[in-house]
Amino acid sequence: MSEHKIPEEALRQLCASVDGDCGLYVSAPGEGLKFSINEDKIFTAASTIKIPVLALLFQDAAEGRVDLSKKVVVKPENRVTGSGILRSLAPDLELSLFDLANLMIVMSDNTATNEIIDVVGMDRTRQFCTDHDFNNTWIWKKIFYKGELPPPQVPEEMPVNATTAGDLGRMLEQLADGTLVDEESCRRIIQIMAGQRIARLKTLLPCAERVDPRADTLRLPKEGQVVVASKGGTLTDPPTAHDAGIFYLPDGRYYIVTICTTSSDLKATTKIINEVGLVMYEAMK
Repeated sequence: MSEHKIPEEALRQLCASVDGDCGLYVSAPGEGLKFSINEDKIFTAASTIKIPVLALLFQDAAEGRVDLSKKVVVKPENRVTGSGILRSLAPDLELSLFDLANLMIVMSDNTATNEIIDVVGMDRTRQFCTDHDFNNTWIWKKIFYKGELPPPQVPEEMPVNATTAGDLGRMLEQLADGTLVDEESCRRIIQIMAGQRIARLKTLLPCAERVDPRADTLRLPKEGQVVVASKGGTLTDPPTAHDAGIFYLPDGRYYIVTICTTSSDLKATTKIINEVGLVMYEAMK
């Protein structure tokens, strides 16, 4: 029997205060705890789609399909708006696939993401999700891409890139236990995600100092701190705010929180997500 409990009523109240739609999935696998609200509700994925793209890249590297040290020139058509810096840098810029993957997560760089999507393929990313039973997660379009692409094979009312809180939660559970891809690749993916700078669930938490995405081992935090490996997503139309994270505690325990929202007020919803992160931390620390 776990000595900790998921604060279900507090989470229900916070999710109910979102002026729009909210999906939530929380778990502490090592303690047998799980709770969800609308976990199968489908949302536009925004930048959370970068998690399976990253996982597939590392799977391909482990299988020898790609070399993460290989350098590529960032293509003009992949230089898109939104988060990141690559679109503004030199047109002949060369970066390794690892550096692009790092930028895709740590800075949520959309240009870097499109380069990685070109490497792994959208069709293979969709298949990767299906193979892992993330059946409500798919990608049919590169991030803010303006070029021609095959028409998405999804119902007209569905988003072209999609996910759910439940899919993201199970994705992170498999990542944390080393089964999403091979164990070493999972470790390296977590290391990159722990270097994430853009996150809502950890805003109010006593986080350890920033993690080096290239470090060999994820160091557990000091007493009274937490390390968070996460990836969020934001859109302004419609106002969309997601976040998904693995929260590591000093004693080696971890828990998972994923939240997906669309609402009338992005700023207000962001504060609610901040509170979800704090409520869970206070309950699980």
